[in-house]
Amino acid sequence: MRKAFIGLSTPIGFDYANQASKTLADSYSSPNPILDSPFGLMLLFDELVFLTRSLCPENMRGLPFVSFLDEQGRLPDLTEEEISSALYYGGNYESIHCVQKIPFREAIEKAGATEEMNIDNHSHGLNIGAIRQQANASLTNFAIDMLVCSKLVEKNIEIIANSRIQPIYEKNLLASEMMQLTELLVLDNIPNYLTPKGPYHPVIDEIRDNKFLVDFRRWILQTNSLTSKKEVFEMKKEVEHALQFAQDEVFLKYLDPKRHFTSVGKAMLGDAIGVAFPLTGTVTALAEAGIDLARNKNQRWQGFLVGARHEIRKSLK
Repeated sequence: MRKAFIGLSTPIGFDYANQASKTLADSYSSPNPILDSPFGLMLLFDELVFLTRSLCPENMRGLPFVSFLDEQGRLPDLTEEEISSALYYGGNYESIHCVQKIPFREAIEKAGATEEMNIDNHSHGLNIGAIRQQANASLTNFAIDMLVCSKLVEKNIEIIANSRIQPIYEKNLLASEMMQLTELLVLDNIPNYLTPKGPYHPVIDEIRDNKFLVDFRRWILQTNSLTSKKEVFEMKKEVEHALQFAQDEVFLKYLDPKRHFTSVGKAMLGDAIGVAFPLTGTVTALAEAGIDLARNKNQRWQGFLVGARHEIRKSLK
């Protein structure tokens, strides 16, 4: 199974006008999380693994393919020293290199935000085992997410980065010591949808079982250094065709066109992709923090970059 890990750094923002149900991790309020490319996540992964329920949009929390580490005994044991070290290295990089992120307002508009939402870039404090953090798109939180993933025993789990800071990851990841990149698979025009309760709609279940998407989820776990450009191109074409069919024949018939937007999914293919720390291009910093990034070679890095919103073709309304 292909699994996506949604951590503290993954949500693009939090809707305070339409609060979600309060969870045990919420220390104060419970704003509804906004994800980049939520349909992309639901269609291109078999399981969505959230660090905690507070990071999951309200109308996705009961889905059979959604799970929560802290509620199911899957949260790894973390020491305060490990957490402090990860926060130090992530924050140190952010301050020294004066990291420039995609502007927040631009990012949430591309993520489908509407006037009925009041979106801020962070949650209030969350209590997740030994972790005491606000969730937001920061490099310190990304370091925490890396730490959590480095200690998971599960296979085929990929960290999901949002569009605000993905370019930072991507720029440095390609120069990583652990990266043996075969191809960068870019999927264009992934259809997406968002309401104040979240992105889920029952029509997504039918599309998740599409043969080409099922084959894609299986195929991407089997790619290696022998993967040819032709094979990558053919898979890209098949998946994009399936996504276009889903939009034209299903989504446009049942979903409000005003709530549609599109995104671009990027997957890095190769043998030793691993969870290298992309902020520095080396595993040294987190290794010093006691984080063994090479221990689980079944983990991969993955990101979704949200593209510009578009209007659904009026002739199909």
